[in-house]
Amino acid sequence: MNILCPVCKKILYREDRSYRCENGHCFDLAKEGYLNLNLKNSQNTGDNPTMIKARKAFLEKGYYQFLRDGVNALIDNEDELVDLACGEGYYTSFFNAKERIGIDLSKTGLKIASKSDPDGIYLLNSIFHDPLEDESADVITTIFAPLAKEEIVRILKPKGRFIFVRPDQRHLYELKEVLYDEPYLNETKNIDIEGLTLEKQIPIAQKREVPQEDLQNLFMMTPYFNTTSDKDKEKLKKSESLNITFAFLIDVYRKS
Repeated sequence: MNILCPVCKKILYREDRSYRCENGHCFDLAKEGYLNLNLKNSQNTGDNPTMIKARKAFLEKGYYQFLRDGVNALIDNEDELVDLACGEGYYTSFFNAKERIGIDLSKTGLKIASKSDPDGIYLLNSIFHDPLEDESADVITTIFAPLAKEEIVRILKPKGRFIFVRPDQRHLYELKEVLYDEPYLNETKNIDIEGLTLEKQIPIAQKREVPQEDLQNLFMMTPYFNTTSDKDKEKLKKSESLNITFAFLIDVYRKS
């Protein structure tokens, strides 16, 4: 897959620790190994370091390994893959693809991803303005992140696949039972993407006992953490452990 210059849209070619286009625009690799192509250069983008630290600690315990295995089973080792909103590369680095590119706006996440996965290519950039050529990817994945629909359709090859992972109805329901007086099920209606056809939907679930330390990390990596009152947050601290349902939907789309 060719990476494009964010200034002039010409192809970037690697020269040692830099990427350069024919017009002379040059971008140096960070010392950790990722490539910053974000021209806005904002310091407050992507997931914050606290969330990433919590997520990394939680995922390293293997709670979501069954999901990672399930997605990887859909990927062919000849595929050129792009992981949009790759974070710290927990999923990206594991995917059995010929070429792997992860894109995210979190420098903290990309530092972890690129240091732990030197064979992958990690780009600091918005997933809504990908620095990749049209019709260049066999597979695109988005796991627990917003949908960049237009970019997904643009960079997928004809007959390419888009794999989207989102929470199923009862994902983390037991956690919500502790936090809220009226726990609710997640919305799971199908999502239409113009230019793509939903080929199949794979539900995947597992129930695990989660001790207090891991409960806090799990909570901090969810969107619930920033919307829950301090009073309700205290409820979770009283639980020594919870038997929690981890339930996901893997939606597989095909470009016509």
